[in-house]
Amino acid sequence: MNERCDVAVLGAGVGGYPAAIRAAQLGASVCIVENDAVGGTCLNRGCIPTKVLHAKAHLVHSLHVSEQAGIVANEVAIDPAVLFSFKNNVVSDLVRGVEALFKRWKVKVVRGTGRLVSPRNIEVEGYGTIETEKIIVATGSEETEIPGVVVDGDRVLDSAQLLSLGSIPRSLVIIGGGVIGCEFASIFNAFGTEVKIVEMLPRLVATEDLQISRALQTYFKRKGIELHLKSRVVSVEKFDGGVNVVLDSEDKITGEFVLVAAGRKPRVSGLGLEEIGVEFGPRGIVVDDWMSTNVAGVYAAGDVVGGWLLAHVAMRESVVAVENAFGAYRKIDYSSVPTTIYTIPEISRVGMTEEQAAEEGIEVKKGRFPFAANGKAKGLQETDGFVKWIARRDDDRVIGLHIIGPGAT
Repeated sequence: MNERCDVAVLGAGVGGYPAAIRAAQLGASVCIVENDAVGGTCLNRGCIPTKVLHAKAHLVHSLHVSEQAGIVANEVAIDPAVLFSFKNNVVSDLVRGVEALFKRWKVKVVRGTGRLVSPRNIEVEGYGTIETEKIIVATGSEETEIPGVVVDGDRVLDSAQLLSLGSIPRSLVIIGGGVIGCEFASIFNAFGTEVKIVEMLPRLVATEDLQISRALQTYFKRKGIELHLKSRVVSVEKFDGGVNVVLDSEDKITGEFVLVAAGRKPRVSGLGLEEIGVEFGPRGIVVDDWMSTNVAGVYAAGDVVGGWLLAHVAMRESVVAVENAFGAYRKIDYSSVPTTIYTIPEISRVGMTEEQAAEEGIEVKKGRFPFAANGKAKGLQETDGFVKWIARRDDDRVIGLHIIGPGAT
């Protein structure tokens, strides 16, 4: 079967479906190609399911500390089957919502794996060829592999497999102390899992301000999360009922399961980029300020272009790409992108870290306000953390704001 449309979008994740809907709103006929559930990683195996579990983990945490205020929960029991079913229902509802938007805006969903065969044609396995005027590549990202570690879906899991486990592990070794690893550490620690984190770098969430990282590490240690920083994983050894993680120090860390959370990388292989001359590399598809590739009529947005691997950034990039494909001249200011980390306590920031300012030679003034001095935080019994601001010394302009604490996200 052959299809003809004005705009074809490759990938129906958060970098794809907003592009398709926006193009339809602008009057285009639109096809979107997807070989999995619409909504992509974020909706099905990432942002949304982890936030559901985080919300329930935070509830468990709150119940445990409420005894100090006279609210006694004699036993907090978790039914994993019901919990994971609830998570799945939330995801399914949102997937149906995206599908309803496609129907409303008459976006044609083409099921299958797509590959660019020219700047105007996408070949879809088992379907046929889509001929179009403009192409938006939004294939997202995939898990980063670790040499010597094989994700087998049995004892060694990626984040999607852990979210589908359907049970609460007795113990969990997390390889990677970045955003994904720390979010899962918080969730399963609250659910009663013995959690251990292995991280190559000297600190957790190394992209954050140093004081934020240190505060999170202090809290994690107090909650019994075992940290192995400046440690490299050499191999994993499965045994009956668990896994040994072997470090470069020759130490072995044991857990019932291992989560590989070493980050994500742009999904660029198998797309036909080489054949049509689209420039790309390990950091993703190369685009200009207007989300256009070096091939006329081919745009890219979201995780596949690297940079900020965040859902809200992908959404904005996708809309900008489509509008520019229709003749607009829009650019994104990445200097004010807000970021959030759903740990317990939560983390948010916008702007520069103190370390980034120093690297750029910017003299700063800074200040902090602790949640321990905040009335609402005291009432919530969540006094860990603080708000930190960073401003230019010469003109007092705020260039960074950082929060670790209750409701930061």
